Amino acid sequence: MSQSHAAAAGGRPARLRARPHALALALHLALAGALLALPLQAAAQAAEAATPRQTYAIPAGPLGDVLAQFAATAGVRLAFDPALVAGKQSGGLQGSHTVSDGFARILAGSGFELAELGGGAYSLRKAPPPPAPEATLPAVTVTGEKFERPLEETLSSVAVTTSQDFAEHGDQTVTDVMMRTPGVYTQSGNENWGIRGVPVSGFDEQGAGTMNGAVTVFVDGAAQPHRLVTLSPLNLWDAEQLEVFRGAQSTTQGRNSLAGAVVLKTKDPTFRPEFAVQANAGRFGERGASALANGTLVDGTVAARLAVDYQTGDGYIRNETLGEDANRQRAMNARGKLLIQPTDRLNILLTLARTEHRSGSQAVAVVDGKPRYFSLFLNTEEEHELDQDTGVAKIDYFLSDAWTLTSLTTGTWAEYRSVLDFDQGTAREREAIRKHRQRLASQELRLSYEAEALTGFVGVYYGRHTNDIDDRLNLRISGVEDPALIANGDVRIRNTAVFGEANWEFVDRWQLIGGLRYDREKNETAFDYVDPLGFATVQNIEADTSFEELLPKIGLSHELSDDHLIGVLWKRGYRGGGIDLSTNTAHSPYDPEYTSTWELSWRGSWLDERLRTSANLFHTDWKDQQVEVSDENGIATVANAARARMRGLELGADYRATPALQLFLGASYIDAKYREFMFDGQDLSGQKFPFAPKYKLAVGGSYTFGNGLQVGADIVHQSDSVTLATNDDGLVVERPNDRVTLVNFSATYRMGKAFSLSGYVKNLFDERYIVNNQGGDTLDAGAPRTLGVAVRYDF
Repeated sequence: MSQSHAAAAGGRPARLRARPHALALALHLALAGALLALPLQAAAQAAEAATPRQTYAIPAGPLGDVLAQFAATAGVRLAFDPALVAGKQSGGLQGSHTVSDGFARILAGSGFELAELGGGAYSLRKAPPPPAPEATLPAVTVTGEKFERPLEETLSSVAVTTSQDFAEHGDQTVTDVMMRTPGVYTQSGNENWGIRGVPVSGFDEQGAGTMNGAVTVFVDGAAQPHRLVTLSPLNLWDAEQLEVFRGAQSTTQGRNSLAGAVVLKTKDPTFRPEFAVQANAGRFGERGASALANGTLVDGTVAARLAVDYQTGDGYIRNETLGEDANRQRAMNARGKLLIQPTDRLNILLTLARTEHRSGSQAVAVVDGKPRYFSLFLNTEEEHELDQDTGVAKIDYFLSDAWTLTSLTTGTWAEYRSVLDFDQGTAREREAIRKHRQRLASQELRLSYEAEALTGFVGVYYGRHTNDIDDRLNLRISGVEDPALIANGDVRIRNTAVFGEANWEFVDRWQLIGGLRYDREKNETAFDYVDPLGFATVQNIEADTSFEELLPKIGLSHELSDDHLIGVLWKRGYRGGGIDLSTNTAHSPYDPEYTSTWELSWRGSWLDERLRTSANLFHTDWKDQQVEVSDENGIATVANAARARMRGLELGADYRATPALQLFLGASYIDAKYREFMFDGQDLSGQKFPFAPKYKLAVGGSYTFGNGLQVGADIVHQSDSVTLATNDDGLVVERPNDRVTLVNFSATYRMGKAFSLSGYVKNLFDERYIVNNQGGDTLDAGAPRTLGVAVRYDF
């Protein structure tokens, strides 16, 4: 029942190497962009020819002289008072420009603007001062439900964090955001996290090779492999918005969204030049560098954006046996985007991303029944390596003002390699080795409609997910590794769906919401064992399973006023069945599991949009729950052996007290427990879910001073929880995990428009706390105090 190290896969982690599929994808995307760019460039040149342009070579000098020389060369009349621009300098003008573009470039940042008098005559006037910051909250748009909708009109329980929020809180990763998100719990190193008491992996404990999760994470529209979202905390460099949906999203997102979905959107290319570099350093050997470049390739038609981030660190855990850092980390993320807009009605966005992640052990030792912060005693150097390439092609064709046709094509290639200390100690030398190769490909075609009283979409989906598994257990005798067990698995999942949703305002201020998804899934699994020492439960197995489901959603909302909305939603959640992928089990098939959720929602806006509030009250019944049990031979297996109930409340508030001061508050109450669950003859009915804290509270804010300094702080309290583990008598027992209150601080000092210095402190008071008391000689502990600084330059 505990989160433990299962037997694992093939060969020690290899050196980084280029992979043909990634190079092929890059070539295909580049070729597609080149072929599209040829006619687009011709069209752009034709459009440019219609607007007179001249070539200028005006040197830098006083602004008045530069303006006069430009007007004379352009053949236009410009009237202005020389005293108005006295003392002002200009960088001159070089290259080919239209009249309006030339004036705009010369006057940029001068405090003046052009006034057109007609007949080729112009005058100069002072530009109005920039508007004072408004004491209102910025508008927030939710995109993760397949069409754009204001946050205040969204009934689903969703926490939205923007790029401005990332900066104000000093967020480095998605985990930093989820740490303060109500209704979400996190643990050290992102190994285990969950929504509304449900772990991201579900309760079936199939380990690193699982392809069925309870929460799907999307990055730029591409679903991420399970191992990435439990191993890597997902860096936020050049990210635009993060949406955390709490509760089933099966009607909209399909498989693996039983407990919720996480949608991360990175910044798209624009036609405005943008360049930035950043260097950072921090405690525990943290070092990093980041860069981004954005600009126009074909004026008004093609733009590109490139973002690169590299981070490394020693980690805060020490392996005392080997005398080295136990959790050294290295992460590299590179992403290129190409935006092509050949016409006003066609938008093409191509994305190619590369992720490399390296890390070690997240556990700490238990000595005399107490955790040894932050030490570990293993005779194996544990390693995790993940290399992943992702390609996304999103095409939007605007058929009319109301109709849009969207095509979303994604492909992901991921390879995970690891070495684990199988016995988690020093008495014996047993290594569990993994090598997993996962491939995800999907195609979605969606037709959307948006009018004053009716919005909605219909779509079709096809997805294919494969996993080649090579797990082995090695015994080291006299320094020589001998394989004790080798497991080779081959898993193929095909998923097809037809889906749709409509939102209809049938009378003034009343809206009906309806959605339906037909989902079909086929799973083919094969396992073969090489078993020189007789450890294997089975020698080989081949199994096929298939499922089809209807997943409805229905709701009703009512605008009490222009500022307040209430609504009710009912939705069915679903996670497909499959074959148990845990190594050295019977690999038995299991059926789908289902949830039924009622949710009451309220959204409010107060004080002239300075205060935004939200509340979601929910009740979920869970049947045919997939859990780990023992079969008649005492072998662990996944079975539909439980029923459960979850209920709770999630609250949120954002308040712009002044233009400089913004405050936030979030809270959640989650009561999640099994209604029926027999484990090896032990009745666990009424047992609360493992890892699920009942209460979570986050409060904080940020303040911006007039000199460019911005400071922020937040306090996060999470109540205690339990880990369910099996004791020496074979009985399931509760092991306590600590309640904790964490204080975090961040600050940014901007010196002009280009240069900024920022810093953060997480866990300011260095709290020591247990997050997974799994039993045995190790457990997982929360991170100690961490801090860092960064220097950024935009140009």
